[in-house]
Amino acid sequence: MNAIRVTHCADVHIGAELSSLGSHAGQRREEVFGTFENIVSRCREEKIQLLLISGDLFESSGIDKNYVDSVKQALKKIPDTIVAISPGNHDYISVDSPYLENGWPENVHIFKSGLEYMEFRDLGLRLWGAAFTGSYCDESMLKPVKIPDDNFINICIMHGDLVTENQTSRYNPITPRQIGASGMDYIALGHIHKRTEILSAGSTYYAYCGCPEGQGFDELDAKGIYQGTVGKGHCALEFCPVCKRMNLEISVDIGGVSSCSEIPGKILSALKQQYGASYPDHLYHVILDGSIGPALRLDCAAITARMESQTYFMKISDHTRPAVNLDALAEELSLKGIFTRRMKEKIAHASGSDREKYERAWQLGIKAFDGEVAYHED
Repeated sequence: MNAIRVTHCADVHIGAELSSLGSHAGQRREEVFGTFENIVSRCREEKIQLLLISGDLFESSGIDKNYVDSVKQALKKIPDTIVAISPGNHDYISVDSPYLENGWPENVHIFKSGLEYMEFRDLGLRLWGAAFTGSYCDESMLKPVKIPDDNFINICIMHGDLVTENQTSRYNPITPRQIGASGMDYIALGHIHKRTEILSAGSTYYAYCGCPEGQGFDELDAKGIYQGTVGKGHCALEFCPVCKRMNLEISVDIGGVSSCSEIPGKILSALKQQYGASYPDHLYHVILDGSIGPALRLDCAAITARMESQTYFMKISDHTRPAVNLDALAEELSLKGIFTRRMKEKIAHASGSDREKYERAWQLGIKAFDGEVAYHED
C-alpha cells in the first residue's frame, strides 16, 4: 500500500505573551518554541516525509524577527521533509507577514491564498491547502474541486472551524458534508486547541491535533501532535504527547481544616497522589472545596505564595462552602434565611450545570452575608 509518513501539528502560537503567568511568561514562551524545535527533531529522527502545520504557527504577523529566523533555521535542518504551512487567523497573510519574507528553506511550502495544490510526483502526493488573508474568513475555503482520478494521495491542510450544516463561523466554517465530498484522503485541521480523534466523513479522514503546549487553564492535560502514515483511503495516525508542561486542574477538599497553614500540606498531598514524581513540573488551577467553619478566612494569595516553591505555577480558586445547616438557616427570620429559602427552591428544581450554578451562588451569598465577599463598583 502506497503511504507516506506524516506529522500533523497546529496552533503552536510562537511568541504569545502569556502575560497571565507573570514572571514565568518569558521562560514559558521559550519553552513553547523549544517544543516546536522538538517536533522538528522528531521529524528528522522518525524520517517523516511530510510535516503539516495547520495554522497559527506564530501568535501574529508582528512576530519578533528572531523567532521567525529561528523557525527558518529549525526547518532547514529537515531538508528531506516536505513542510506545508497553512496560515491561520492569528498569523494570516498580510503585507507584513513573515511568510512573505525571503529566506524560507526550499523544503517549506506556504499556502498564501485560496484553495490550491502542488504535486510531488516522486511521492505520489497531491498537497492541497489555503490561507487566511485576514483575521476572519466567513466563507468556507474548502471549495468543491475536481481531483484527478489517479493513485495520488490527496492531503489537505487548513485552519478552520468545524460546524454543523446550519451553523456559521467567522473562522473558515467547514462541515462534515463538505469534508465527505472533498475527495481528500486526509484533512489536517487547525484552530481548535483540543484534539479530536481521527474522524471520517465519506472516504475522507480528518482531525484536529490540538495545540502542542496548553496556553491556559481552558487547555488542560497532555498536548501534542498526530504522527503516522496516510495513504489512498488509509489513515494510521497516532497521538503523540510532546508538551513540556501540562495545564492541570484539581479539586482539593479542605473540609475540617482549622487554619490556613494546614492547606498547603493538603494541596501538596493531593498533587503527589494524583501526578506522582512529575507534580512539580506543571501549571495548576487548584480549586479548594469542602465545608469550612465561619472562623476560617481563606487568603488564596497567601496560600499561593506558600506553594510557590513547590510547583512551576499555581492559581487557586475558593469554592468552599460554609459549614452551616442549610435547613436550620432556611428557618431563620432574617435576610440570610429568606435568601437561603429561595436558593433551596432553585437548587431543588435544577439539575446538572444549573444546579451547580445555584449552589455556587448560594455559597457566595452566604459568604457575602458574613462579610467574606467584598463589593466592588466597576
